[in-house]
Amino acid sequence: MTTGPHQGTGAAGESMHARPGLGLTAAAIELTAMVNDLALKWLEGRPTPGFRLLGTGVAEIEHNLAVAVEPMTRRSVWSMQPYISFDPGELMRTTDSRSRRRGLDMRAVTAERTLLHNPLSTSEHPGLHIGPALFQTILVDESTAVVAGPGDEHGYPTAWLATRPDVVTRVAALWHETWARSRPALEPGSKPPFTPRQCVVARRLVVGTKDAAIARELGVSRRTVAADIAHLVHQLGASNRAAAVLALRGGTYAGTRRAVDRSTSAPGAVLPSQPDSVDAP
Repeated sequence: MTTGPHQGTGAAGESMHARPGLGLTAAAIELTAMVNDLALKWLEGRPTPGFRLLGTGVAEIEHNLAVAVEPMTRRSVWSMQPYISFDPGELMRTTDSRSRRRGLDMRAVTAERTLLHNPLSTSEHPGLHIGPALFQTILVDESTAVVAGPGDEHGYPTAWLATRPDVVTRVAALWHETWARSRPALEPGSKPPFTPRQCVVARRLVVGTKDAAIARELGVSRRTVAADIAHLVHQLGASNRAAAVLALRGGTYAGTRRAVDRSTSAPGAVLPSQPDSVDAP
């Protein structure tokens, strides 16, 4: 599959190439307007062929992605997320892991802000790219698009499943152009700053799990868990566990901001790699 610049077709392609500098922004705004219009029609009970509600709220959306979208995917899952927040839950990580084991072409691009507020992003999302991600979507097999819609009346996000060509074509054009303008979040050949086990430890730390319970779950010693937490605290530029939890949740702890700023001072730069673990996961 091609990974190079994509010459968009139709209105989306014309927008991106006719207005240099504003093309991506214009295309994202136009796509958002189209999605919102279709969502309103669907909510009013009017026909919207090839466009329906996938879910409301993060839990329902993730569940439906896992049970209704992932099993039907055959080739590729390309995600564009303006911001990837830190989530201590497991469902989407399990879904992504299943897709990778199946050999699907997994790609993700996010904006620079993610690196500043989600210190685990480059460790939990292999191959993550940083670029001008202006629209939230997942493009499946280049034939189906999961797109973000307007929030509901209670403030919960909505996701919509689109197979209609007018939406999918615009999403594909915006995706290819954004990917072409992106760069790897990690320098090629470098290791992520945290191991998979340290990422699990971080998620458990955030929800208040005790060291002994983490050790039992992972089948390692409490000393290893303590060493992993110490590495997290140090790597995040925090002074203690509480400050590390704040940083993991996207807080603006000054030490963390300086640490992540150093990691993004040059394209592809990374935080220092972790020391060897005490024992295997």
